[in-house]
Amino acid sequence: MTIAIAVILVATVVGLLIYMFAQKPVTSVQQLIQQGRYSEAVSAAGDDWIHRAEALKLLGRFDEAIEAYRKSDDPAAREGIALSLAHLERNLDEAQRLMEEQIALYPQIQEFQALGLAYILLRAGKRDDALRIFRDNLELLETRFRDDYTDPDPLLAETLFVYAELSGDETLRAKAAAWAPGSVWARGAGSPAGA
Repeated sequence: MTIAIAVILVATVVGLLIYMFAQKPVTSVQQLIQQGRYSEAVSAAGDDWIHRAEALKLLGRFDEAIEAYRKSDDPAAREGIALSLAHLERNLDEAQRLMEEQIALYPQIQEFQALGLAYILLRAGKRDDALRIFRDNLELLETRFRDDYTDPDPLLAETLFVYAELSGDETLRAKAAAWAPGSVWARGAGSPAGA
């Protein structure tokens, strides 16, 4: 009986180790972003286009971020391009199309994608449509930031900024600034389009 328990225990530990090592490791670029060292993250990214784009976006360098996103094969790149275009207030029809495609293809975090779509529509002057989509997803967003996303994360600061833009909640804007100090989201209350 003792041998059976030992075998089960060893198998469990080995299984957990295999699972742990199979997870996506945190890269040095991600660590630099978490430390607020965005310029260093851009330099360290090399061909890691998605993280280069995220670091560039944190710096407010949206055109360069779009170029990096376009080189990435990460599914999230489409969403990054769409939001960057919205921040620039440029090609908003393309931004809307990209975000709608993203929602259709990868609906796993649909409330965040819907928030992004609402922001794009707001930037395009379609306020009623933007607020309808925002209100339809508000409860899920509130739950996410109340229960799931409570630790400061520079990569969520943009989401908080967009959430603040649609809700008018200045505490969300302050939270975005606190989560990503030194970023475009921390440079003041105005839109990053003017950054």
